[in-house]
Amino acid sequence: MPRPPRRSLWRRVPHLLLGLGLLLPVGAAVADELPASPPGGPAPEAVPVAAPAVEPPPEPESAAGPAATADSAGAAEVLPVVPPVERWLDSVVLLVTGPGWCSGAVIDAQGTIATAYHCVSGGQRPRVRLRDGTEHTGRTIAADPREDLALIAVPELAGVVTPLPMRRAPAQRGERVYGLGHPYAPAAQRSAPMDGVLLWSVSEGIISAVGARLVQTDAALNPGNSGGPVVDAEGRMLGVVSRKLGGDNIAFFVPNALLDELPRDKVRLGPLGGQVELGVALTTPFAVDTATSTMGRLGVVLRDHLALHGELRLSSGARGLALEQGLGRGLSAGGGLGLRQGFGRGLTHLSLEAGGGVWALEGWTADFDAEQGTWTVLPTAALVSPGVYGRVAFAGVGLRALFLLDQGLPEGVVLGVELGWPGAVLHF
Repeated sequence: MPRPPRRSLWRRVPHLLLGLGLLLPVGAAVADELPASPPGGPAPEAVPVAAPAVEPPPEPESAAGPAATADSAGAAEVLPVVPPVERWLDSVVLLVTGPGWCSGAVIDAQGTIATAYHCVSGGQRPRVRLRDGTEHTGRTIAADPREDLALIAVPELAGVVTPLPMRRAPAQRGERVYGLGHPYAPAAQRSAPMDGVLLWSVSEGIISAVGARLVQTDAALNPGNSGGPVVDAEGRMLGVVSRKLGGDNIAFFVPNALLDELPRDKVRLGPLGGQVELGVALTTPFAVDTATSTMGRLGVVLRDHLALHGELRLSSGARGLALEQGLGRGLSAGGGLGLRQGFGRGLTHLSLEAGGGVWALEGWTADFDAEQGTWTVLPTAALVSPGVYGRVAFAGVGLRALFLLDQGLPEGVVLGVELGWPGAVLHF
């Protein structure tokens, strides 16, 4: 086979030069990435390289506009605009009436406060606290128990607190709203971690449904929010927080249309309004044959002046006492009516009460059959006795001294310690 013709060396020179020209830039690029002082060799000559121009960081935007931050890639991130909630909260007040804590909102230039009726149903003049800590005493000038609405006059707030604007257009399903107030206000500032929370707080939600007398929202509204305002995205008041159900995020507020129907005349709360209390009591008698009983208590307080309560046994050691000594008794039920006077508000609320009623003692007898080796425990007829009592309660804890008239002294003396549900379980 014949050989291919051999290329001349001179014909290869252009190709060699072209390859050398391609290798030189690559070598220069690799040299730029090498360390300044390679190990075991001299430092290469420094070649001046022009630094690339760096743009200065952008100036931060004003508080009125969206805030910009830089992420890890250097790109600017625009944060969402926060509604002017702080300005809205300046119109919200804290109401403390007796043992109850509620919210309210200033709605006009005269210092009138809109709140829920059940926040003032105790009959006391509410203590009104502003966001700066200033306190005044208000006076109820309008009330509608059926719609759970009330108006409070505080002349000292005229020209001092900017009122919330009232929106006349009705709420729309799906509209975004904000609840303003003081959820679980008594727990605020009890400890260092709770400082700065709960009071003057805000929750967000939407309108879930619109009824003729109530508007449903899924905003988180809890005890303490009662009487506070619900506002739209522009800070216009839509209504007054009234109640909630036991489910999650099912709360209701009364729309402004019903608030407008309240007269602005002076009113005097009737004698039949008040609150319902719930609690438990541990009673310990002086008589040796009477055992300690745990009682469930239900009370109705009319305007913080008249108290009607009943109690029913939850547990008793009367039967066990009968096994020990053959006879055992314990309180099983009772009820009383008394005069009540309250002093102070909130956590410092003190109430004094004195009255009378009727109480029942259950009895048990026990007999041991030596031949059979068994015990027989039988109930006896209940003993019903009239009695008188005195009671003092402070911040939900009560002490009561009861004297059963049919038992004489000291057997008829019964001491009790009571724990009440915070505030009230129901207002009317």
